[in-house]
Amino acid sequence: MKFRSTFRDSTRLLEPDSRIDSVARSDHIKRGRECAGRLTALNSDNAITGATVITSLNLKGGVGKTHLCWLIAGVCEERSRRCLIVDLDKQGNLSTTLLGSEHDPAPGAESVFDPSIDVQVGDLIRKTSLANIDCLPGSFALERFNVTAPGEWEGSGLELSLVDPLREVSQFYDYILLDCPADISLITYSALCASDFLMIPLESAHWGALGTPHVINAFEHARAMHNSRLQLLGYVASRFRKGRIHQKEFLQTLREHHGANAFETMIPDLAPFEKSVNDRIPIVIHSPSSHAANIAREFFDEVEARAERLRSVSA
Repeated sequence: MKFRSTFRDSTRLLEPDSRIDSVARSDHIKRGRECAGRLTALNSDNAITGATVITSLNLKGGVGKTHLCWLIAGVCEERSRRCLIVDLDKQGNLSTTLLGSEHDPAPGAESVFDPSIDVQVGDLIRKTSLANIDCLPGSFALERFNVTAPGEWEGSGLELSLVDPLREVSQFYDYILLDCPADISLITYSALCASDFLMIPLESAHWGALGTPHVINAFEHARAMHNSRLQLLGYVASRFRKGRIHQKEFLQTLREHHGANAFETMIPDLAPFEKSVNDRIPIVIHSPSSHAANIAREFFDEVEARAERLRSVSA
């Protein structure tokens, strides 16, 4: 089974930066195929157990992928739930927020994609200043593995790079959150292969939903080929402003089109959210009595309720 044409068409628009060493990248792919025998597909027999593993993904930047992970992690901190942030975005925004701008990002998440080295993921995970949140940091070192042409890695085993590492540490966490870059590549497809749920944030505007079909295409492919337990957690409307008529219309269309797959909780565009990120303190701790903090808690509660419901249906 190959990716449908819509997926392949999308990858042509997202080719890796020409400055990347293509020879080095090809060498990693070759080594991945040589190591494929020791990588196993995620299924009902070898599924990751323990933590709830959620991938946050959309092909458009600035729609709230990182912020949703930040909100979930913040409520985990407040409620003493253990949370691991896996920062798969080369920009490393969550890593910088959690570890500080002076942190050394390497070795980090890029190491789990490199079949030429043998690493223990526990050695890569960093403690943060928040007692219940750990971070597997991301950086521009991930760019060499941001291969967007499926033909270069499909069937190599590299698409399962995150399965074993997350299984190793899953028992120590309640939530593992994978913050992905705004593309479909080896990195993001690997996240889908290792996750329980896919969460799709949408900016409350038409452009924010344009890449959704390609995301669903990749989701369905990963589910069919590698991870039968992967389920759609839902679509989350973010950066919502009640005073804008077109956003209200978009929200109505979203719920009419996606029905139960659309989250009830909306993430509005509020100044306290931005200040929380700038101050590197989760909103529920930064401003615990604020409207923004209550929204974060409502969102977390809906995440838990949806995950529980989907698990019960599939059991």
